[in-house]
Amino acid sequence: MLPPALALRKEAEDAEAAVAAAVSESQVRRILGGINTKIAEALLRPSAGPPLRLKPFDVEAAVERWRAQRS
Repeated sequence: MLPPALALRKEAEDAEAAVAAAVSESQVRRILGGINTKIAEALLRPSAGPPLRLKPFDVEAAVERWRAQRS
């Protein structure tokens, strides 16, 4: 079991991989929306253990990168 900050970092890495494999723009937005919610919640509460060192993903920039990779 990882400390909450490390578990969320891993989940953020997994979200990036899921975005790369996404088949639609709405799927990209759904993936990043979910992880952004978790990151925002974690930033609001004090963390025991290592610092979070994450910020929410820029969804629009990620969608643009996703589109560019599909071209």
